[in-house]
Amino acid sequence: MLVILGKSPFVGDYESILDIAFRAVHKGEKVGVIHIHDSCIALKSDEYCKKLVDAGLAVYALEADCKARGLMKKINEGVKIVDYKYWVRLVMNEYDGIVSWI
Repeated sequence: MLVILGKSPFVGDYESILDIAFRAVHKGEKVGVIHIHDSCIALKSDEYCKKLVDAGLAVYALEADCKARGLMKKINEGVKIVDYKYWVRLVMNEYDGIVSWI
């Protein structure tokens, strides 16, 4: 499952959507979370990134959105920065389903 986050961590309930991801990983599913739009802001938090990685989730960020927000040097190093082409590959080839919260 690929979770697509687009909302700022300040205006939404990340716990609810991430709970779905954590439960899926616990059941043995391959789960990744890609951050687009304002959700990229959350990737500045080492605590947030560690929580995702420690739970077994792959963590991605869309490069164009990170650059647009001036975050490239502030994002946790455990996050894989991807371009649009790679995002399409994630959707089409890497994950079985999508949960979108944008």
